[in-house]
This record gives sequence, structure tokens and C-alpha cells, in this order.
Amino acid sequence: MDKIPEIAKERLEELVREIKPIVRFAKVTTSRGSKMEKNDDGDLYFIKDIDPKNVAFTWKPKPTRTAKEVNPNPYKSIVTMHTYGAPTLFKPSIAEILAQIPDEDIGRCVAFETLTNYVGSTHDSSYHTTETRLYERK
Repeated sequence: MDKIPEIAKERLEELVREIKPIVRFAKVTTSRGSKMEKNDDGDLYFIKDIDPKNVAFTWKPKPTRTAKEVNPNPYKSIVTMHTYGAPTLFKPSIAEILAQIPDEDIGRCVAFETLTNYVGSTHDSSYHTTETRLYERK
């Protein structure tokens, strides 16, 4: 793959309804109270809806509810490519992920998790790459 595939607006709208981003969060309690924080060992949560094309869903995601209907074990991992902002600016969009989910997984995949600690770049440094895990319903 030498560039991020394009996705038509209608197809994006359809897939956004079917396949949701999930992020791992854990409840952290301190002397000042409790709050949810991103945590690689936490539970899977759906996040607040955002603009699927223009906002990086990994930047300050807000958990909405646990993803209890999702099998907690991914059935597949894929390498996804993302717009290259700068060496330290990894800004994946939901549209970029949905455009790269293989056709054979559409209908099975109900959620995805994009790893932010596994970011590389293409050979010419024009895109970031990372592992995206695909999840199915329990």
C-alpha cells in the first residue's frame, strides 16, 4: 500500500454506524477523587462521537460506556497508515481506519483499537504506520 485509500462520504457514514473506535481506560482514584484515564491495561470503552475525518480520535478521547458487547480479544490485527504530521504528531482519524479495514472483515468487525505506542513510518516518511486491532461481537 503506498497511500491511504479514499473512502466515499456515503460509505464512511455507513461504516461509522457499524464500526466504532474503542480505547482502553482505567478508573484512577486519588485523594482528590476518581477519574477515567487512558491505560493500556484498562478495559475497552466506546468513546464520544467526533468528526470522523478531521479529528484524531486518540487525542483526549472521552469514554462513554464499556464495550461489554465486544469480544475483548481481537480477532485480527492490521497495519494501518495515517497522515504524517510530524515525527511526534500521530493523528489517526476514524475515516483513515475505516478505509483500510479489509472488505472481508466488513460485517464481522464491530470495533477497532489503534495502538498509539507502536508508531512507525513508511519508507519515505510520508505516513505514520501502526497496529490496529479488529474486534467482533461476543
